[in-house]
Formats: sequence, structure tokens, C-alpha cells
Amino acid sequence: MKRTSLQRLFILPFAALLLCLAVSVGWLLYQAGQDATDALSQKVLADMMGGINSAINRQLFDAGAALRVVAPDQVADAANKTPTPIPFPANVRRLEERMWIASGLFPAVGGFIGFAGTDGHFVGIRRTAANEFRVRLRGAGDEPSHLYRSRGPAVEMTFLETEEYEPRAQSWYLNAASQKKDAWSPMFVEAASNEPALMLARPVFDASHDLIGVVARELSLKPLREYLQALPMDRNGVAYIAERNGDLVAASNGENVFIPDPGGKDLRVRNGLASIASPFMRQSWQLVQTYLQKHPGVVPITDPVIPLTLNPPKPGKLIVGAFPSASGQIEVAAQLHRDAAGLEWIAVVALPRSDFWGAINSSVYKSLYLGLLVILLALLAGYGILRWALRDIRKLTLAVRSIGSGRPFAKLNIDRKDEIGELAESFQEMERHLRTDRLTSLLNRDSLIAQIEFRRRTDVEPQLFRFAVLFVDLDKFKQVNDHYGHDEGDRVLIEVGLRLQNALRKEDEVARFGGDEFIVYLPGVADEESALAISEKIYAVLNKPILMANGDHCQIGASIGGALYPADGLDLETLLKVADKRMYSVKKFGGLTFSAEPPEEPS
Repeated sequence: MKRTSLQRLFILPFAALLLCLAVSVGWLLYQAGQDATDALSQKVLADMMGGINSAINRQLFDAGAALRVVAPDQVADAANKTPTPIPFPANVRRLEERMWIASGLFPAVGGFIGFAGTDGHFVGIRRTAANEFRVRLRGAGDEPSHLYRSRGPAVEMTFLETEEYEPRAQSWYLNAASQKKDAWSPMFVEAASNEPALMLARPVFDASHDLIGVVARELSLKPLREYLQALPMDRNGVAYIAERNGDLVAASNGENVFIPDPGGKDLRVRNGLASIASPFMRQSWQLVQTYLQKHPGVVPITDPVIPLTLNPPKPGKLIVGAFPSASGQIEVAAQLHRDAAGLEWIAVVALPRSDFWGAINSSVYKSLYLGLLVILLALLAGYGILRWALRDIRKLTLAVRSIGSGRPFAKLNIDRKDEIGELAESFQEMERHLRTDRLTSLLNRDSLIAQIEFRRRTDVEPQLFRFAVLFVDLDKFKQVNDHYGHDEGDRVLIEVGLRLQNALRKEDEVARFGGDEFIVYLPGVADEESALAISEKIYAVLNKPILMANGDHCQIGASIGGALYPADGLDLETLLKVADKRMYSVKKFGGLTFSAEPPEEPS
């Protein structure tokens, strides 16, 4: 009896309380349906617009950054006072090197970058596949241009054809030359891909401020179109980007940017939103235009082509609202994109309000019949389990973040016999393989790069952040493999790794780049003298004979090239290229680790 009484005392009042709670929640959810619809619609629109803005800024930034590789901006000196001009390369070889670097840093298939000189000289590089390029060259004067196929820089090119091409008559050249600043060309259809594109062009001047040519980077609109079409929205919704005058740039519903000329000519003209086939797009565009006319100063200028590391773009004011239309109430979000080169785009997302209300109406009943039951059961039965389990999952999450950011990996200290314990053990083993070279147990290339980037980002005084990198290549390693076999070659690599670690300071890092090549990272080393001293120490250590399994002594030797940050480059890829180039110069011609340039080879 007592047990039954206690059950009645606790269960019946609790059941009645739950029933009242369910009725109250249902009534509140129903009354709050309209408010929830507003909040949901604004959240969905803001999230979609955020993704679209990121896609736009990424494309515009890539175009601007590629130009800056070839024709950099001025940079401030060490005192951050007087801007120091970065000279534009005067000879064709150095110019082509910069253009190849730009193509490598921004490897979009179809990406084109070119330079047209005022004297008629032209160099153009277009990536047509992952490892294939089309190179167009034209000498000074009015001679025809020559088209070549190439597999990459410093590779023999295959001649394809001769064509008549006058770069100085192109719209991108004329716009940049006349405006004397970065300028966008009108939109056109790129012949090879049949995709809409436009060109960002930058005029280049000599020390006397006379124009010497124009650098241009092509921006394909295909990635923007594909991103819009991949957005998760109802079939009634639409997302599009248009120019300020209403000409379409890209759309999620397949509307073409160019349409046949209504005049009957064998030409294509821009598709304008004022006369577009989709009534939903016309209506939403009219609503956005009306809003912008009433609030002409509400949207600030953004400049996404400025490098993010120097001046991050500030997004324009997000316009979100509900407007009545012939299709019912429409939820619209819009944002204006402007840059200093003259681009002015408006991104728009429009969704019928009925789409959101249907989701809210359905969620009311789901919350009543399923949500409360699941939540109560989860709270009663799972609170303790989740608290215990999530503690260790949190550790794994922080460990994953540390790997992605390059932060040194701390021990997990998870001692469990269940699946989470197995996952922790597997994760630690995976982390070791990801960060280290399996043969030498040194850091691998990607792990070293991540750690350097992490230190650069988290340094308390980034303006004083300095380091040096050394590129070490063994001179006689191939002979060891050929004479003693690969097993002995592996032993030599392990010994070299140990000698490098023992020769360096505690704060230094060494990584195996691949094969018989190693990278040494020297934090705080800011001058060539210090780096040379460490290089000489490494050279002496690696020149000591190594005892082989058969009792022989083998002297390996090494060639070392170095680079300093930021004197030789502002990113690690550039520094490694400089150090690698200097290493090959040392190997081939002798000299010092920091020899500026190798001797010119006879042509």
C-alpha cells in the first residue's frame, strides 16, 4: 500500500503537471508562430547571404591577390612610416616568373593572367587543366602573337599556332590605362569554357610615373553560379547576383547571364532583371531597388580585392525585410558589394513567407507529441551519461582544433575501455602519423608549416616576428642507395635526422621535406650572419662519416640554402622556394647559403 501511495503521490501530480505543460507549450508555440517565422526567415536569409558574400569576396580577393603577385602594392618600411615601392620587373623572364607564381598560388582551372606592355609586348598564361597551360607570347611592335602549350614553368613549350591579337585594343587594357587605377572590364563570354567572365586590370607605371603596361586577371563567374545553384532552398526561392543597373551576374534558377539579341542580330546581350522571365526575380528586384532609392546612403562601400591580411573588407549593411507582392508575402535579403576598381554588385535572396510558416506550423505538433517526450527522457536518463561522455569528447574536439591550427598537441589523458577510449587511442596514433615522418620520426612538411603559421598568428608582437628557414639536400645519398641498398639508405636518413636535431637549439624545428631533403626552422633568427653560423654547424655535422652495417664509413655531405622572413618573402611557400633555389645554386656553383642569385647560364 505504501508503495502504491507513494507512486500516486509522485506520478499523478507529475503527470498532471506534464499535461498542463504540454497544453501551455502548444498554446505558446501557436501564438508565437508569427514571431518564430520572422526569426527563422531572417536567420535563414542572413545565413544564405553570409555564404554568398563569402563566395563573392573569395572570388574578388583571388583576382586582386593574383594581380598583386605580379604588380605588388607599396609596402611600409620597418618603421611603418614611408611607403617603399616594390619595383616591377623590367625583363621578360622575371615578369614571366611572377605570372607563373600567381598561377601556382591561385590554381583555378580556366584562370588567366596576362601583361600587355605599351610597346605591344604581351605575356598571357591560362591554366586549362591541373598540369597544363596555354601560353600566349607577343613581342614588341605589331607582330602577331604565338600560342604555346606548356606543362608548367621552366618546361619546354610546344608551339600551337600564330594568331593576330592586339592586347592594347582590349577593353580591360583601355579601361585601366585611361583610368590609371585598377579597373574591371565589361562582362564577356570566355570562348574556351563558354562561361561569363570579366577582367580585373591594373596599370603599371615606372619611376617617372609613365605607363609601361597593364596586368590583368580573369574572373570566371562559374564558381558563383555553381555556389548559388547548390544553396539549400525550396523550389519557390531564388538567389541571384546582379549589377547595380539590373544586369544579371549569376542566378540559382538557371537564368542565363547572356541571351540572344532581341533585334535579331547574331549576337548575345546581357539579361536584365527588369525584363527577366522569372516573375519572382522581377518582383524581388523591384522591392530591393525601391528600398535602395529610399535609403541611398545606407550601404557602406566594401573593398574585397584588398588583401585580407592588410585590410579586411567590411560587409555592407544587410537589408532584410518582408514585402507584399503578387506572389504573396516575400522575405528578401540583399547586400551591396562595391570596390575601388568600380565593381558594384547586389546579392539578393528571396523566399516566400509561406515556406517558413509551413515549417513552423509543423514544428508545433512535433514539439508537442515528440519533443517533450524525447527531452524529458533524455534529461532523466542521459544527463549523467552525457556529462561523463562529453567531458572526454570535448578533449578530442580541442585536440582536433589544435591539429588544424598548428598548436602543439597535448596528451589527451583519456583512460577508458569503451569506444571513446578506442577513439582516443586511434586519434593519438593518427595524430602522430599526420605530424611526423614515419621513417625518421621528424616533423613532416605540412606539420612544420602549420606550426610556423600558428606561431606567426599568435605572436604577441607580429611586427617583430622573424625567423629563417634552411633547405638541406644530401649530396651523396643516391650513391648510398645504389651501393649499399635502400635499407642502409633508410638508416642514413634516420642518422641524418638525429644529427640535425642534436645540432639545433631547443626551440628550433627540423622536418623531412621528402626523399633526402630536410627543412630547418630557426625562430628568432633575423640576419644572415646568425643563419650562416647555424648552417655551417649543420654542414660540419653532416660531413662527418656515417658507419654502415658492413663496417664501411660513408661521408654524405649536404648543400644548404636559406631564406629570411620577411626579407625574402611574406609566406612560407615563397620562403621555401627561395631557399630551394639558393640550395641548388650552392650545389651547382658553390658559394654561401644566402647567395642572392645563381650565375646566369649561357643561352
